[in-house]
Amino acid sequence: MKTAQPTWEDLNAYVDGELPDERAAEVAAALGRDPQLAEQVAALHRMKGSVGRLVTDAPVDLPRIEARRPVWLRGGLALAASLALVTLIGSLWMFLAAPPPAYAVWAERALTSHRAWPAGPQANAGEALRLQLAAQRELGPAAFVPDLRAAGLTLSHLGAGPQADGRQSLHLGYRGARGCRLSLFLLSGGLGLEEALQDLGSLDSGVGDSGAGGHQPGVHEAVAWQANGLSVLLLAEGMDPSRFAEVSRRIFEASFQRKAFDSEVRQALRKNHQDSARCLV
Repeated sequence: MKTAQPTWEDLNAYVDGELPDERAAEVAAALGRDPQLAEQVAALHRMKGSVGRLVTDAPVDLPRIEARRPVWLRGGLALAASLALVTLIGSLWMFLAAPPPAYAVWAERALTSHRAWPAGPQANAGEALRLQLAAQRELGPAAFVPDLRAAGLTLSHLGAGPQADGRQSLHLGYRGARGCRLSLFLLSGGLGLEEALQDLGSLDSGVGDSGAGGHQPGVHEAVAWQANGLSVLLLAEGMDPSRFAEVSRRIFEASFQRKAFDSEVRQALRKNHQDSARCLV
């Protein structure tokens, strides 16, 4: 069934945060498709005196992490005494010389960006909307900017993410009411990822393996995939693994469909949030 075009009353109620969840999701989807409609909402914000900066956090100088360089074997190799030894040395050469995948380097830098993102309160409905529209304009029609309020997470940060292959990524930060934080990184173009959820496990030796550590402070979860020409990375620290799995699966599915969560998905996210342990921060 075709969704009705938002009316002026709908837009006013949306800006004030008074629409029911299902209708608010429909209006948000319409704003992503219609730039003129989005401008009307921006004008409403200005009229109501609620326009602030698009990025709510102060600029952060993110630490730069250089990509791990290949370890090349140096010096000449003595003549092998046997074919077996030659084969062994050749195999070792290929193993040591192979650089890490581009997405792995990006993910390590993204974890640093996530940790450098300063603590703060959840954004209100108006700030979250401005960040959502700004992200949509920045990324274009290929991107999906998820509304995770049903999962207890509000879009509260928008900034530059780490570069990969000379391309700048975008960092979308979601906050929960009790200090929980989830980071979504989006990069135009591919990095060797597949169109399937890929569990990245532990990204550095300073954090425990998410598969072995379970729900502990400092233990992070990270998944990545490619959708509609975008490389996507999602990560969190101290979050209940079952909650992270549910949220990441829903975002993964929506990234291909590029439409707002329906009432069934929102209900599932609410229940999962209620049943999950609180974040350990």
